[in-house]
Amino acid sequence: MRTGPVTGMLAACVTLAFCPTDVKAQTACSAMLVTDPTSPNFLTGDTPFDHTQDGMNCYGWQMFLSLNWPVESGWPQTPALAGEPDRSVSIAEFGLPGATGQPTQRTTVWQSFMSAPEVFKPFAATPTAWGETTPPPAGCGTGTLAASASGPGRVLNAVSKSAVSPLHDFNLDTGTMSTISDEIEEATGGWLTDQKGNLVFFERLIGKAEYDYIVQKGLYDAANQLSVATNADGTTPEGLSLPTGLRATGSVQSQDDLGAFELKAAWRNLTDFPDLYDRYLTSIAYLEQPDGTCSKAVVGLVGLHIIHKTTSMPDFVWSTFEQIDNVPGAAQPAPGTDFSFNNPNSNAKPNQMPHCTNGVCDYSLPIQVTREVPIPAAVAQTNSDVQQMLAHETGGKSVFQYYQLVNVLWDGAPTPPLPEPGANAQVPLIYGSFQTEASVPMANTTMETYAQQFTPGLGPSCNACHQSATIATSRTLASDFSFLFSTASSRAKLPGLFISSDFVR
Repeated sequence: MRTGPVTGMLAACVTLAFCPTDVKAQTACSAMLVTDPTSPNFLTGDTPFDHTQDGMNCYGWQMFLSLNWPVESGWPQTPALAGEPDRSVSIAEFGLPGATGQPTQRTTVWQSFMSAPEVFKPFAATPTAWGETTPPPAGCGTGTLAASASGPGRVLNAVSKSAVSPLHDFNLDTGTMSTISDEIEEATGGWLTDQKGNLVFFERLIGKAEYDYIVQKGLYDAANQLSVATNADGTTPEGLSLPTGLRATGSVQSQDDLGAFELKAAWRNLTDFPDLYDRYLTSIAYLEQPDGTCSKAVVGLVGLHIIHKTTSMPDFVWSTFEQIDNVPGAAQPAPGTDFSFNNPNSNAKPNQMPHCTNGVCDYSLPIQVTREVPIPAAVAQTNSDVQQMLAHETGGKSVFQYYQLVNVLWDGAPTPPLPEPGANAQVPLIYGSFQTEASVPMANTTMETYAQQFTPGLGPSCNACHQSATIATSRTLASDFSFLFSTASSRAKLPGLFISSDFVR
């Protein structure tokens, strides 16, 4: 296990077949990453690294590593263990694929987080208890899947089934993709189909500190959101303020100390391609198709957003990852492996949003995707460094050596109000000036396929939209950068309630 920068540097020297000769090389991300799960800085409430872009890029990888660590083996039998890494696992076991023809056998930490539909339910029903898993609907059959595997087995959707929030100008008749509707205001719909003709499916998840905050304050009910955001009863002068992660102080942190985590994942259907399982984090899921049919499948992770609220970054740190075979770039697929979302021989114009015609939607037509903003050279170097370390530590087996950081968005000098964000806080929430590596827009080709450049003049990326996130009953009251709250329903009819049905099946 890596216990510090000196031993880490020596390991990197062996791994990469070179010895660092300058300061930058001596602080390569592989030398800084905490891979000992018993360390206080392994899964932490705030970055243990410098507040520089290099440090934030490495923190993105630290979050990716710790959140993709195997969850405690007692989950889901013991629901309280959800979100807890298995601290008996070593880096040598990180991301090992299943046996030949079988998907990954261990569920990751983030996969044990609470799925957003289990929190924001129709008619503001009480959220599912933390760590509990819900059986799939009766209509979800086993399909042709013969492989047995562990995993949460959640129901995933590719396309929304009913109208979404008027806060976002979406038209379901054109085929609205659920992963975009609450993320990018200027988007107008669409879905994503890979080059094998299979739809991509999506899910959003919430960490325990944020889950507890939502449940304790009843924020799954839109009426309570309004009360909290406006300090109606005098008990919430901070308004709707998600929990803030704390710096580690010498012992493993509790879930409460980790602060708000929200994740969004994109999954590709790999059921018929077991030869690819050793290049992906794979899982068992129930895929609900646009026509309502539902079947059990093996899915492979192709995109992952991680956003995290910390003491030093109260307006969140935003990182996004992709599987390296998604589209052409610095990292190319292994010989004989095709790009998931790009056909090099296609003459189709890339990144064109699909639409339904006269109510008929061809979800099987592959979408030609390219990356409009190249991954910056410094991030690509960090990726190569970490990928080689993971390959070395696991004997070339870890599936996570086939993932790459796209970029990290963060605010180097936030100046939030006290208390933050304050009662009656209005959108847009702006605490400072965000930055990314090379000051370029940050977008994931699987989740912002059709809006990779974002709206000119609104900022570099995620914050351009999230600073305008509101509670479910208002177009102006802020929800602390989270669009999840606009999906809430209410037990009572409320004037001005705009309910997104992204998470309502």
